[in-house]
Amino acid sequence: MKILLLSSPVVQKDFDRIARLPSLGLASMAAHVCDLCTVHVADIHGMKDHREYVQKMVNGYDLVGLTAMSFQYQEALVLAKIAKESGAKTVFGGYHPTLAAQEIGMSQQAGIIDYIVRGEGEATFRELVKAKLEGRGLKEILGLSYRDKDGFVHNPPRPLLNVEEIKRPLRDARLVTEGFTSFDVPIDSVETSRGCTQGCKFCSINLMYGRHFRRFSIERVIEEIRDAEAHGAGSIFFPDDNITLDVKRLERLCQAIIDAGLTHLRYKTQASASGIASSKRLVDKMGEAGFDGCFLGVESVNKRNLAFLGKGKMSDEAEKAVQYLHDNNIIVSTGLIGGNPEDGADDLWANFHLARNLKVDFPIFYINTPYPKTQNRTELQEMGMVVNDDFTKYDGLHANCRTKYLSAEEVQRITWEMNARYYDLEWMRYNKVKRLYPGWFAKEMLRLVPFYARRRAALAAGTRTREDFFREDLESGELCKGVT
Repeated sequence: MKILLLSSPVVQKDFDRIARLPSLGLASMAAHVCDLCTVHVADIHGMKDHREYVQKMVNGYDLVGLTAMSFQYQEALVLAKIAKESGAKTVFGGYHPTLAAQEIGMSQQAGIIDYIVRGEGEATFRELVKAKLEGRGLKEILGLSYRDKDGFVHNPPRPLLNVEEIKRPLRDARLVTEGFTSFDVPIDSVETSRGCTQGCKFCSINLMYGRHFRRFSIERVIEEIRDAEAHGAGSIFFPDDNITLDVKRLERLCQAIIDAGLTHLRYKTQASASGIASSKRLVDKMGEAGFDGCFLGVESVNKRNLAFLGKGKMSDEAEKAVQYLHDNNIIVSTGLIGGNPEDGADDLWANFHLARNLKVDFPIFYINTPYPKTQNRTELQEMGMVVNDDFTKYDGLHANCRTKYLSAEEVQRITWEMNARYYDLEWMRYNKVKRLYPGWFAKEMLRLVPFYARRRAALAAGTRTREDFFREDLESGELCKGVT
């Protein structure tokens, strides 16, 4: 048997310019079947002609796997159709196929999907491959949905795996090895834990893993870092769902990186503001280990919105967290969510001012998105706030809900304006990116300065309007530009 696993080609263009990472999940899946068959991973995100590439590649493969989040699912169906026409069976996995398996099974597109691996996929996928090789039935495979003559069958869910049973990702299975960088430095991912015990209403992680937190051994993580470096990485991203749930463990990991002589690499992660603010010693150790980037989930300055989102209280420690990170020359990005039910224009701009006051290097002004099956979606639907069910727009940057005071388009337009206004001369003065990655920063300025100059000239000449530029960016999907 020959298996080809495809990443989604659909990316958030604004983020892709900063970091493009190869799929860790698909490399992990490959590791669990490589002793049974020939398996390859094709990271096709960012390719200009990904459909043509897939058309050429799929011939000769018996099974083609695709992974997708909600905004990526429609294009995954297009690629699945190409795979089916080549004679391959198709298997889907990831957040959207897991959470929407019942709906997918009853959809018109169900005919081009043969299997859905739900939730944590490594063991389920291995059992599927073994069953196919041995000619056995599929009804005993936990976590699997599959199509038979009467429609889709959904087997019971699979319990979470013991992390000791999860093999290290098989990076040698990757067919595409170039073009994955952050700030122009080759990058790869290494997970140190899985899951989160928090109850954020907008998040899908609990629907995948439940409210559990499982830790890989620090020894394994160090081995993984070495393997990623051996495969060309100069930067490592830790994609853990909530790496600061265990602050002392993260500090031990930093010390292990130092002891292993791996501080020449550049490390990045995502973390809670409260976790980072809880320990200056931790953040100092992160700086010593080589961390130079951290995404903080701050979400909102508004207590009412934080309660609605299930965040409890905003970390009143956000200022402290950012200061600790900046003191260690770590670039700070923050997630700030607008477009909540009670939001007016001033509430959206309050997030802008929070980011400015904190001197955040890269604020991400997310828009509240009603992801499938989340509590957030249920409540927004009950309020009559959801105005769009086109999942291709469910990327966190498009407005799919109105508020009590703003239409979805007004939320979209204000957020678009916030993005452009943030990156001004004051930002140029304090951001750490220009110091840590001067080459990347200079290249971006050479791209953006003429871009904005042309827009300003067109406005002054009266040949274009702000509305024209708003519509242009909405069409292109690059929503973090605007007009300065």
